[in-house]
Amino acid sequence: MTKLIKDRINVNSAAIKLAEYNYETKRLKLTFRGKHWTKDRKYIYLNVEPFIFEGLRSAESIGRFVNKHIKPLTFERL
Repeated sequence: MTKLIKDRINVNSAAIKLAEYNYETKRLKLTFRGKHWTKDRKYIYLNVEPFIFEGLRSAESIGRFVNKHIKPLTFERL
């Protein structure tokens, strides 16, 4: 049986394009959609527990979930 190390989901959101999670490092990379004149913005959130990623996957409103549970976390802008 192979252990899942990374997971990636295309997000159905006006603001967020893609979410990538690494189960070993507990890092969540979010790609925010750019406007027509700007590039997409990418952020890596540190020490994100797996249940937070699973909550993101099943959230009714991705934007509300990100604002409440992910944005308060430590991050790095890429």
